[in-house]
Amino acid sequence: MDPRLKYPLPENIVEHSIEISRKARWFHVGEVPQDGKEVIIVLHGYGQHPAYMLNGLRELEREGRSICAPEGLSRFYVEGFDGKIGASWMTRDDRENEINDHLSYLNKWWSSLDIDEAVSVTLIGFSQGVATAARWLSDGMKVDKVIFSSGTLPVEWNQQKPRLDKRISEIHIVRPKEDEYYSLDVHEKEVEGLRKFGFNVMSHKPNGTHKLSSDVINEIL
Repeated sequence: MDPRLKYPLPENIVEHSIEISRKARWFHVGEVPQDGKEVIIVLHGYGQHPAYMLNGLRELEREGRSICAPEGLSRFYVEGFDGKIGASWMTRDDRENEINDHLSYLNKWWSSLDIDEAVSVTLIGFSQGVATAARWLSDGMKVDKVIFSSGTLPVEWNQQKPRLDKRISEIHIVRPKEDEYYSLDVHEKEVEGLRKFGFNVMSHKPNGTHKLSSDVINEIL
């Protein structure tokens, strides 16, 4: 049994992997990223469609600001076999390859934009997107401000100090008071743990449920 999967795999099956090329999507509202003075990157939660997520964040639009949302590589029907489509960043299965594939994709996407280093960059991870955002930062992504909202950090961040770029000045962790998926206990432990590592961490506990709030983000920004 693979403990990460929590169920037994069939015996005497040989696993193989190959590298392929495929297309990935990203969306934006506001300024074209290359033309703006500020870029906000939002990594969506499990089962979300990034375009609809951006539509719910239109209150963040400002002159000179671009809000971008890459899409996780795994799309699926959210309910049944038809209708609304969402995406996921990864599952437990083939975990290391899934992580590496997404890091490679996000790095290639960001490099393709050719954003000037003088541009202010904020990275937001929501729900499942928190772990992906954290791993991207550990992989060397350079941003000025980080917002983790309603999602747990990856296990490795709790075990040892993550190596983050010195450009990061603030880490904000948001846990709405009525969040039904991200517990208060986990929130407190993660805030305390990152502070012990020496990071400038701010905790936010606004009213609300498991949703990404443009009002809260605006206050932080």
